[in-house]
Formats: sequence, structure tokens, C-alpha cells
Amino acid sequence: MNSKFVDGDEVVAKPSRAEIESLCIVHVVSAKARSFVELAKSLGLSSDLAGVMEEAVSPLVEAGRLEVVDGEVRATELGRNWLRNRLSELKAH
Repeated sequence: MNSKFVDGDEVVAKPSRAEIESLCIVHVVSAKARSFVELAKSLGLSSDLAGVMEEAVSPLVEAGRLEVVDGEVRATELGRNWLRNRLSELKAH
């Protein structure tokens, strides 16, 4: 659950751990599609965890923020926009 903080008249949701993980994943694949092995390595994880990366990205695929094509994970336009907007919102506060 996201908590909130107030900045002037604006209430901004603090990111949850799950949202931070999602932001990291979308960031890693926003410029270049990556295999599950490359994604794991890019996140500083062992390539042995590539098998669980598909499960990790499935909520983002279901939300339309990522897509998996020919075994590669890539950000959708929706995902890139969400990443850019959310990071701007967090930086502003």
C-alpha cells in the first residue's frame, strides 16, 4: 500500500516496494529490449534468476506497461510514459 505525503496543496503517493521494483524493471527495458537473462543481469541479479523474471514482469505485461516478444521484454509506450510521469512526480517532491 502506498502512503502519501503532502506538498503544499498536492497529495503525492509514496512508492511502495512493488512500485519501486516495477519502475526499475521498466527503466531497464525502456531504451532496449532485453532477454530474461539480460534483464536479470541488468537488475544486478544472477542470471540463474532469469526463469523467475517472466513471473516478475507478468503484472507489468498485464497492465500494458511491458510486452514480451520473441523472448525479449520491452517497454510499451504506455510503460515509458508511466515511468517518465511517475519519476517526474517523485522528483518534484
